[in-house]
Amino acid sequence: AVVSTQSTGAANYFILLLITDGVLTDMDQTIHTIIEASELPMSIIIVGVGDADFENMERLDSDDALLRLGSRVAKRDIVQFVPFRDFKNVPAHRLASAVLEELPGQVSDFFNTHRIEPVREI
Repeated sequence: AVVSTQSTGAANYFILLLITDGVLTDMDQTIHTIIEASELPMSIIIVGVGDADFENMERLDSDDALLRLGSRVAKRDIVQFVPFRDFKNVPAHRLASAVLEELPGQVSDFFNTHRIEPVREI
């Protein structure tokens, strides 16, 4: 993702999918890394499986306010967290919709902020 921002007119966007059954051990480092990544053409989708306490994952999914660590603030919301247990007994398309729900806005926000026009086929 970092390399793609170094070329002008780059139209790449990356999605990191994390599937986890545990809790974070270093929340501050994770928030720092996400704040740094919020300037890059990427989104992070986290799916929590199992019965762990995913409260910190919910915090990373900064729907109400951008992530903040000290004086550093994320440029945009790039994380979507979905607890799989909420979708165990519903049709699979609902899980897919929840996982991808924020992605179009995140992609648009990045390209609009960086004034990158869509690539047009010739």
